[in-house]
Formats: sequence, structure tokens, C-alpha cells
Amino acid sequence: MEIERQPNVTVSLPGEAIPTVPNRQSPIPNPQSPIPNPTFTRNRILLLLFFAAASIALLLWLGGGSRETLSLLAQADWGLLGLAVLIHYSGFAVRGHRWQMLLAGMGHRLPYARVTGLLISGWFVSALLPARAGDAARIAALRLERAPVPVADSLSSIVLERLLDILAILGLGGSFAFFVLAERLPLWVLSGYAAAAGLLIVFGAGLLISPSLLGWLRRFSAHRFWQRGLDFAGQAVVALRSLLARPGQALFLLGESLYIWLCDALLLWLVALALGVALPFPAAAFAALTVDIFASVPLTPGGIGQIEVAYAGLLSLLSLPIAVVPAAVLLTRVISYWSFLVFSGVVAAVTGSDVLFLRRGERLIG
Repeated sequence: MEIERQPNVTVSLPGEAIPTVPNRQSPIPNPQSPIPNPTFTRNRILLLLFFAAASIALLLWLGGGSRETLSLLAQADWGLLGLAVLIHYSGFAVRGHRWQMLLAGMGHRLPYARVTGLLISGWFVSALLPARAGDAARIAALRLERAPVPVADSLSSIVLERLLDILAILGLGGSFAFFVLAERLPLWVLSGYAAAAGLLIVFGAGLLISPSLLGWLRRFSAHRFWQRGLDFAGQAVVALRSLLARPGQALFLLGESLYIWLCDALLLWLVALALGVALPFPAAAFAALTVDIFASVPLTPGGIGQIEVAYAGLLSLLSLPIAVVPAAVLLTRVISYWSFLVFSGVVAAVTGSDVLFLRRGERLIG
């Protein structure tokens, strides 16, 4: 009798056990059975609104009341604010190209629209959850591609993003800080820059010695889980070091990173101009880039409250009129967070839905 072959069954002789073999095919989404999306739970929305209301109340209180601040907001130049929106959004278009190039350097060529959609979708997740949860969502989404990207490679591409960001912020922010405040830099600002520089140095040193270190660690145990962990670490190190073998591309990516973070400086500068305040560009750049350092690990969803307080403290150092500080911070955050939250939500629904709606029956394959 002819035995019909099933995809997950090994044919055996009579009397023998029939073992099952895991299906190694890439998972195919099943749109008929989505797992409920936890992103928009009522408690999370209420928490976001609470943080937003508390931040606005704090800013208005710091500004000495709401009347003058509201008057400034009503008289803002909407043309300059529109230009600020365009510049801020252009930074994410460049971010998408940068991530596409990092993945291509590791052998994973994905379309620009797909990569940028996933990046913006990941920002959307991070805006609603603390501690950059969107980065994990991006890794999961790449693992579910029809040509899956290994976790070590996708993780390394995001780590390289962060390294380029730190280099750009330290270079730009440190230069502008010295130019604007020189010897008047407060200790808490110097501490932030020193901590970021220290982490960068430690990571660079670790990357250089990692091949020898991993070889030394392999001798500690032959346990398969220990060896698998070191295999994963080795794959990640190879991916991270791959950029060093392409110095021309590395310089180009660093240039893109400089533009990305200059967009934050231009945003604050244009907002100040829209409010009728001629804030020097170096001062705006110092404030915006220093906020980026202190917001590198958001403790709240989207850094709500954390970023507003940092902005208020830094703008106060620049001796802006007291009513201008809350108005500038509110407009900056409306553009950089609240408007982009809506935009990224639309993008996530259109192009990055697998970041938000993992389907039943899908799993990360090894």
C-alpha cells in the first residue's frame, strides 16, 4: 500500500514510532485571526493623557501662568511651524535610508518603503511604551519576513543606529555647548555628556577585544546553551564590525546621522522664531541635542514629562523670557511627539502592521 506523505510526518516501517519534524517554513500571516492589539488599551491611553496633562500643567506653572503663554501660542507664525514639521519628518525619511543601508551591509536587501515603514511603526510602539519597546518590535517584524533576518543581524543594525546617533549627538551637542556656554556649563549637563562618551568608549573597546574574549569564554563550558549564546554573540559582533570594513559607507552614514539630529536643532530654532524670539541657532542646537542625550533611555512612554522637564531646564539656562519657555516646549512636543504619533500610527496601519498585529500561528523561527 502506498503511504501518503504529510508535511510534518516522517514515513516509518510498521511498528515503529512516527516522530514529528518541526515545520521550518517561514510563517504566513493569517489575517482572519489577529491577536488583540494591546497598544490601545484604555489604561494606556489614560496614562498617556495623565502624563500629557501633568507636563502641560507643570510647564504653565513654570511660565508663571497661562495667559501670556497662550497669547504667544495664538500669535505663532504657522508658516514657520509648517516648515518645522517638514524638516522634522524629513529626518525620519533619512533614518529609513540609513537603516536600509545598515541591513544591506549585512546582506539583507529590503525595499526602502518596507524598511522605513517598519522603522516608523517601531517609533509608534516606543511612543506608547517605555524603554524603546519599538526596537524589539522591529526585530520581531524582520524575523517574520519571507526571507527572515536573523535576530543577531537585526539587533546589530539597531545597535549601529544607536552608535551613529551617539557619535552625532556628542559631536554636534558638545561643540554647540562649548560655543554657547563654555565655562558656564552646569555639572548635570557635563555629567550627561561624560556618561554618553564613556559608554561609547567602553563599547568601542569591547568591540575590538570581543573576538578574543568570545574565544576565551568558550573554554568555560561545553554546555550547548552556553555555546549557542556565544554563537549568537559572535554573529552579532561580526555584524557590528562589518561597518568598519566599509569606511566610505560609514562616513556617509555618519553624515546622515548628523542631518537627522540637526533636524531636532532646526525644529526648536524654527519654533522659537515662530514665537517671535530670535534664539541663536547654536543655542537652539545645544538645548535640543542635550535633551536628546537625557532622553536616550525614556522612562515613560515617549519620554512624556521627562523630555519636557529637560527642555524647560535647558531653555531657562539660555535666559529666554519666562513665558516663552513653556510655549516653545509645548509647540516642539506637539510637532515632534503628538503629530508624529498620529502620523506613525497611520503608517503602522498601512505598512508596518506586522509590528503591531502578530497573528496566531506565527512564531519566531530559529
